[in-house]
Amino acid sequence: MDTIPIKDVPEFLERISIYDLVGGTLLFRGQSKRGNLLPGIARKDPKANTTNVEKSMLADLRKHGLTMIPSYVDFENDWDMLVLAQHFGMKTRLLDWTSNALAAIWFACSSKDTDDCYVYTLEADLLMLASLKGSPFSQKKTKVINPSLSNDRIIAQSGYFTAHRFSEKSGKFVALEKNPEVKERLTEYVISGKDKVDFLMTLERCGVTSKSIYPDIEGVCRFLNWRAQGSY
Repeated sequence: MDTIPIKDVPEFLERISIYDLVGGTLLFRGQSKRGNLLPGIARKDPKANTTNVEKSMLADLRKHGLTMIPSYVDFENDWDMLVLAQHFGMKTRLLDWTSNALAAIWFACSSKDTDDCYVYTLEADLLMLASLKGSPFSQKKTKVINPSLSNDRIIAQSGYFTAHRFSEKSGKFVALEKNPEVKERLTEYVISGKDKVDFLMTLERCGVTSKSIYPDIEGVCRFLNWRAQGSY
C-alpha cells in the first residue's frame, strides 16, 4: 500500500483522475485515524470469531425490530439485514466505503481534533461480490458489496461496503492493509491536521457538507455547528 500526502482537494482529485482513463470502480474511505481497516465487530478483538454472535444479533434484530424494519428490506435476506444493521449502528462485519471522493474527504476531515487524517482508495472491481443471495457468514474471501437498499443516507453517501470474514487460517479478522489479496489495491492519502479546515471550506464551496452527507435534521444541525464554530 502506497502512502501519499496531499495538500488540497484539487491535488487529490488530480491524483485519482487516472482512474477515469482506465475505468473501473474506485472506492474511498475517510478516517480520522490511520489504518486498522477492520469492521466494527472486529476492532475490539480481531481474534474473536464473532460469527455466531452476529447471527444471534441479526435474529434479535428481526425479533425486536419487527415493526420498525422498512418495507424495502428483504426480511429474510441476511445481506439486507446486515446492511440495515450496519447503517443504524450495530457492529457487523461490514466496513463503510463510498464511490464519492469528496464525501470521503469530508468524513476524514470532519473530526474535531487537529491530528492528521486519512483517505483510503480501493480498486474494487476484482473484489466485487457477484450476488447477494448467499450468506455473509459463509464467504471464503473479503469482498466488496454494492447494497440494494434505497435508504436516503446510503444513497446520499454513495455507499458501498467491504464484507470481511474471520480467517480460520490466521485465527482472526485481517485488516485490509494487511490482507495480501487486498493491500496492493489500496492507497493511503494523508491530510495534515493543520489543513483540515481548508479542505472543509473547499468542500462547502463544492456543495459537500453535513447537509448533503446526512440528508435529515441531523445533517442540518451539524452544518449549523460548522457555520457557527468552524467545526462539526
